Amino acid sequence: MKFAIAFVAVSFFGVSNLAFANANEAGVMVSNGCVNCHGEEGRGAAVGNIPPLKGRSKEFLVTAMEGYRKGTLHGTVMNRVMKDFDDQKIDVLATYFSSVK
Repeated sequence: MKFAIAFVAVSFFGVSNLAFANANEAGVMVSNGCVNCHGEEGRGAAVGNIPPLKGRSKEFLVTAMEGYRKGTLHGTVMNRVMKDFDDQKIDVLATYFSSVK
């Protein structure tokens, strides 16, 4: 019985870690274009005034990206970049960058 409980617990944690890894991997893949300006993992650019994305709240990131997409926020290139992003891609990006510490 103890073995069965241990097996279930280990399986649960293994599967939950795998699900997190896949979500994180999706965020990395979607964010590949972002690193050109915002730096690796959204940590900020070495030069210029491009802000870091890492660690910002998911709500802030979603609001900003939707604002650029809808045209209520204006940026140098962000309006053009975000025009082709759908809600799902915005959610993946916001989840990923808000999780980077």
